[in-house]
Amino acid sequence: MLLFWTVAAGQSVSALPAFYKLFRAKYGWAGGCNVCHASKKGGDSPNPYGRAFLSNGMNLSTFTRIEEMDSDRDGFSNIAELLARAYPGDAASTPENTESVEATSESEETLISDEDSVFSFDGIGETAETESSELLGGAFGNLIFGGALDVRRITRGTDLVPDGRNWDTGTTLIHVAELVATTSVGEHVSLLGEQLLMTSPLGTQVADDHGFIYAILTGLPLLPRGASLKIGRFRHAFGIDTKSDAAANPLYNLVRKNIGFISDRGVQLNGYFGPIAYVLSLADGPDSLRTVVEGTVESGIRIGPHGSGGGVLVPIRNNSPPVFLHVNGTLSLLGKRIWLGGSYFDGNSYPFNPNNGDVDPSTLSYKRRVGLSTKFKIWRLDLAAEWVRGADTQLLKYAQTPMEGKQTATVEGYYLHVEIPLTETVDVRLKYDAWNPDTEQYNTFDFNRTREARLWTTLGGALTWHFTEGALARLVYQVNNIEKPTRSAVIVPQLLIEF
Repeated sequence: MLLFWTVAAGQSVSALPAFYKLFRAKYGWAGGCNVCHASKKGGDSPNPYGRAFLSNGMNLSTFTRIEEMDSDRDGFSNIAELLARAYPGDAASTPENTESVEATSESEETLISDEDSVFSFDGIGETAETESSELLGGAFGNLIFGGALDVRRITRGTDLVPDGRNWDTGTTLIHVAELVATTSVGEHVSLLGEQLLMTSPLGTQVADDHGFIYAILTGLPLLPRGASLKIGRFRHAFGIDTKSDAAANPLYNLVRKNIGFISDRGVQLNGYFGPIAYVLSLADGPDSLRTVVEGTVESGIRIGPHGSGGGVLVPIRNNSPPVFLHVNGTLSLLGKRIWLGGSYFDGNSYPFNPNNGDVDPSTLSYKRRVGLSTKFKIWRLDLAAEWVRGADTQLLKYAQTPMEGKQTATVEGYYLHVEIPLTETVDVRLKYDAWNPDTEQYNTFDFNRTREARLWTTLGGALTWHFTEGALARLVYQVNNIEKPTRSAVIVPQLLIEF
């Protein structure tokens, strides 16, 4: 741990996401996500420099190919601004004015000009000479490696405070939360491998902690200008999850309750139309189920998404590969920038289990989801909200115990969080979400509902200390179903160190 802390403190590297690490390796300074995005936290549409990066390969050699461009049209080339540590995607940031201009983050985004039409095949295959490292040489001469060590202890208990027995039986996880290895093959193909999510014993079924490894194709015929095609196993985009740190923060949002899995094999198209970014992907979907047989699990113990609690893995054929569609953009309202996103999901997936707040990997449901999400800043407070509604249809083909009564249930969910900075290095996050798997019988916000209502709620908070750039300590406290006699609490101390 001391070694990792020393490396992190010495390099001051931010490891999330991988493209940011590429920029840091190339130019030796950490400028923030707003090097390529309008927002300092990223996740929104790319700025002009980010669009140039998207259109020219999305790998280490791309930076060289776009150095002589003037992406933000402020009279200075990208490389002149980068050498002065100015932002080449922000016209207000120049070598003569390298101060961070807060007003630009609140202004309108620059739109694509007429010459940057949506579809363009000009210049494909015409690339400038690129630099290459001696490491490995040839096609694999741009290898970048890095990651983050995540150490956390998950202690659960009944009621509001875990008791002594729970502390003794807490689960300690020590794992690499991000492992990045990326290189380029040719001018328009990048390979990226990374692990952004929690790890636990891996099964072969789709779940939320598989690592990613995929190829990114850009600048190819028939692709819209600025679009990229992702092929492999990767994180799929849905809801506010595309604009949050849920992968690293135990205070998760609704995506697990909604989708039932996070990463999966598939193909994905990413791009933008002016200030609107879009993500369209086709996943492979769950390919196995966990079933309980005699002798494999104690009665009453849950089967988690990776078979925790026992069970036998049974391969299946999923006849409805999930489809994801997500669009987002940032608009200015009353002098403030507001991020808005819309999402759609359709396909077979693991259902949410309202009895324990986990996914149920022993069966499949056909899911349809529509979601709206937003994130904005008021004073120093970062606020976020999401609303999701849809329907789950039980698939009798995969059911071990068919649902009594109707086969389709309407579902609805709400998610709210606020992040409050206390000092430059310490912040507090508060979160509340409510998830109802049958809104036709129980309204989500009906405060007169019975205690037996099939409603799952979580209320939690996290205190985070960024004790050096690239390292943080966090303490999370969360209560599930706080208004029910079956409420349960969880406490998670966490140490995250990037390298």
